[in-house]
Amino acid sequence: MKLSCTRCLFLLLFLSLFNVLRAQQGPNLNYLDTYYTGAFDEGAAEAISYDPDSKRLYFTNAQRNALTVLTVQSDGHLELFLDIDLDPYGGIVNSVDVANGLVAVAVQAVTKTDPGHCILFDTDGVYLATYAVGALPDMVTFTPDGLKIITADEGEPNDDYTVDPEGSISVIDLTGGVDSATVTILDFQAWNDKKAYLTNQGIRIFGPNATVAQDLEPEYVAVSADGNTAYVTLQENSAVAVVDLQELIIRDLLPLGFKDHNSGHPTLTEFYLNDLPEWPILGAPVYASDQPISLGGFSALFYDEKASSSDEMVFYTIPDRGPNEDAIATDAGSLRPFKLPDYQSRIVIIRVNRLTGEVVVNPEEQIFLTQKDGITPISGRGNIAGLDEIPVTRTDDSLYTSTDYTVGEVTYHQLEFDPFGGDFEGIVRDSSGNFWMCDENRPAIYHVDANGTLIERYVPEGTASFGDVPQEAGYYGAETLPAVYAKRRSNRGFEAIALDTDENIIYAFIQSPIENPDNSVRNKTDVIRILGINPDNGQPVREFVYLLERNRESGLGLSRVDKIGDAFYAGNGKFLVLERDSGTPEQGPVSKKYIFEIDTRTATNLLGTELSLKTSSTGPDDKTLEMMTADDLANAGVRPVWKRKVLNLPSIGYLPSDKSEGVSLLPDGTIVVLNDNDFGLNGAGVSDVTSLGLIAFDSNYGMDASDRDDAINIVSHPTLGSFMPDAIATYKVDGAPYFITVNEGDSRDYDGYSEEERVKYLTLDPIAFPNATELQADDNIGRLKTTSATGDLDGDGDFDRIISYGARSFTIWDQYGNLVYDSGNAIEQITAEWLPDDFNSTNDENDSKDSRSDDKGPEPEALTIAYHGDTIYALVGLERIGGVMIFDITDPTSPAFINYANHRDFAIVDATAPEAGDLGPEYVLYIPGDQSPTGHELVVVSNEVSGTVSLFGLADSTSTRRSYLEEPLAGFRMYPNPSSSSSLHLEFQSLQALPATMNVFNALGQKQWSQTAQIQAGYNHLLLGIGHANLPEGFYFVEIRTSSRLLHSAKLLIKN
Repeated sequence: MKLSCTRCLFLLLFLSLFNVLRAQQGPNLNYLDTYYTGAFDEGAAEAISYDPDSKRLYFTNAQRNALTVLTVQSDGHLELFLDIDLDPYGGIVNSVDVANGLVAVAVQAVTKTDPGHCILFDTDGVYLATYAVGALPDMVTFTPDGLKIITADEGEPNDDYTVDPEGSISVIDLTGGVDSATVTILDFQAWNDKKAYLTNQGIRIFGPNATVAQDLEPEYVAVSADGNTAYVTLQENSAVAVVDLQELIIRDLLPLGFKDHNSGHPTLTEFYLNDLPEWPILGAPVYASDQPISLGGFSALFYDEKASSSDEMVFYTIPDRGPNEDAIATDAGSLRPFKLPDYQSRIVIIRVNRLTGEVVVNPEEQIFLTQKDGITPISGRGNIAGLDEIPVTRTDDSLYTSTDYTVGEVTYHQLEFDPFGGDFEGIVRDSSGNFWMCDENRPAIYHVDANGTLIERYVPEGTASFGDVPQEAGYYGAETLPAVYAKRRSNRGFEAIALDTDENIIYAFIQSPIENPDNSVRNKTDVIRILGINPDNGQPVREFVYLLERNRESGLGLSRVDKIGDAFYAGNGKFLVLERDSGTPEQGPVSKKYIFEIDTRTATNLLGTELSLKTSSTGPDDKTLEMMTADDLANAGVRPVWKRKVLNLPSIGYLPSDKSEGVSLLPDGTIVVLNDNDFGLNGAGVSDVTSLGLIAFDSNYGMDASDRDDAINIVSHPTLGSFMPDAIATYKVDGAPYFITVNEGDSRDYDGYSEEERVKYLTLDPIAFPNATELQADDNIGRLKTTSATGDLDGDGDFDRIISYGARSFTIWDQYGNLVYDSGNAIEQITAEWLPDDFNSTNDENDSKDSRSDDKGPEPEALTIAYHGDTIYALVGLERIGGVMIFDITDPTSPAFINYANHRDFAIVDATAPEAGDLGPEYVLYIPGDQSPTGHELVVVSNEVSGTVSLFGLADSTSTRRSYLEEPLAGFRMYPNPSSSSSLHLEFQSLQALPATMNVFNALGQKQWSQTAQIQAGYNHLLLGIGHANLPEGFYFVEIRTSSRLLHSAKLLIKN
């Protein structure tokens, strides 16, 4: 059993954050050379690719509409080889890639809304072919074998938004050769009738008068190592398209959802309950008396804040119908064998000591359920003969001696039906100390007192008339629930129950869609009903529609996400809802056990409407509620509850069994979960593990949201960020595929339509944002740029959610789009620590500190993956403040920050001057050592604002120097340079006297020579005797530093 006290958990979270911010041991980028185009802020150096055979770099120059080719020399120097004029081939060049001696170039049409082209050259620049692709091909890439070319055809509208071409993904198959290539253009027309379905998942579809196919805008492509799958970012839509490159179809659209800037990274602590000493034993079947069955089968969880204290947390749970075997089909009907036929349903209390982590389940505290007489036990057996499964147990020689059924060689004794028996699934305790449970069989809602005695049971209208022998109304409970609920799928009735303490309403959630009008809708509907009743009399008062994530459109995954697990009221009309598939622990952490936050305040109350009551259909034009798609509902004016995915349990390590069936919430925001182990292996379950999981959240998803507060202020805010990634890459760890995104963010801001609006100009919902005046101040989030296209969930004109652009992070996802790791606010924290005077600067002027805080911050845009020894690194380029961050992503669940290199001199007032360095990184490219002309790993960065292409070495370094100029010395001169002399002269002005160290590093970052010196205030002339180091020819770096900071760094060329 894993135990962790609250203080230990806090320490772990603190250390986790600390490790992200402090550079770990690993490689750094060591500057080698820069190629200057001479064009500033003209997009003169954007996409870049490398040919390992010719050792040439190819980059796009939009300013000249050319493809520029550079040769990488063996000493790390860049030389111009060729410029290819692309004017004859269409409009502006956007992207380039190289493979197998072929150079593919993406060129948009002169009119960008017209179809574009992919132009093919050989590596010497000789034209080979032109292929028509979709409108505005924004990115081009080869598959790893070089036999297919893929373009992401963004299909942006024109500035007036009067022409909006469809986005597409083009696949050019070169298998038959360049002259016989085939082009397949994959569009999104199959999703045109699924707009509401996609938006309900969090995919942004909002362009004026646009179809889904027009609105989706492919941005960037990454191909799996086996060449079978392409992952394509749809940036403005905050989604990823998954393309099957063998079948040439779009397999799925993966919604990326929202990042809660008021939360942080989740950390799981588990308590394995059935590992506790003296775990309660329920009994043993008479036919297997040597194998006792333990307490388990927990199918709900409720945190009782009133009963808890500063020292102890108190939870309630309830097992389901008791240990049983799978149903057996017979001519007489389905048999349900009960292993413990005298099992009595009960409530179990779990106590957790906050300080020691000790968990206690006391058998003496179990609350056994009885009928209204307080004596007759309530069991888990079915209620109605002729309708429910027949309760049986194996025949034995004690109490159950008669043989009523024989199946093969096994004989069964029939048990009595229990008119109040329940297959319990949810639990909540009200302010009076009474309990409410729900049942997935009938379905039913139970109200019992603190001693477990039934106060009332509520069932659907007409229940008493079912079965072989009709009974008087009320025989099975008060018939207050709508009759349609009796059409629940077998054993998929009410799965969750929660109490809205603000309005005093009990809500019950159907587990899987009701089979209405019949079972023909099974797996063809996403509609889950949420029914609210008055706790005083059981009369319905609310009914909402909840749409499952992955049932009707199952998409990629191990199995359908076709059921609810549990729910808990979170306040202000919001609930946490557990939604799950049937993936097992053996299948690994890629199954889907989602926790969603839903909002009922903005949903349509359907109670008593014709649509809600309808139970028959004459055909596809006469639909019941369960026959309707999300888009049918939207057309009918029905708003489902709004959903936001909080996390996926297996992705954070919680996977004790396939049945995650309990969720609760602590006052501090910690989510608590519990699984149903079906009473362990001997109880017919799939797992012996019962795990109580506590999920605590850091506060590291915050951001600096104001450019007017004159401060670095990275804090939590009540806003949601759409991930909206630009670049994407794929990699594998232990055979498991992942993709990684950099979440730049991008708005639609055209002459004819703009979604951009600052928070201070939004009308905020007074219930969602009671402190709106405070929030909308300029020094709070009033200046933050947000979208006016989404966030008004109920269409009443005010905003129920504040949604901003991008996530200011990189994120790792599994192959099905489950979030595995997000870097939180680490990028802003690192730049704040390393460049405090230039934090969140823009990319086209210096002296611009904090100017981007209101608008996507540092904007992580560029991405490449480097395989350095046994370690996998992500190199993340920051478009605004500049530079490249290096993260170790070998463990996708726990990346570590390694280093930050920024070849930009913020001290140069004129940012257009070449001395200012690299501004606006657009692409980052990794060159493995075995493909490099230097014999060492290289990294290339293209910079669209400065119009530069810079080359760096990637190597482990013992140096602690930072690759930017923290405080350049005035009037610095170093001579001779190039040098063949044994001595080197340094001249500069210093504002103060201080001791310093002079270091010389080679291009790999390895220290070659060092000397201490005393810097004087004013003019300094230092003579460095480097001759004894016997340095070979090549590039070196001379730095001057104190014990705590770097004062200056300069590049030195030695030529002997």
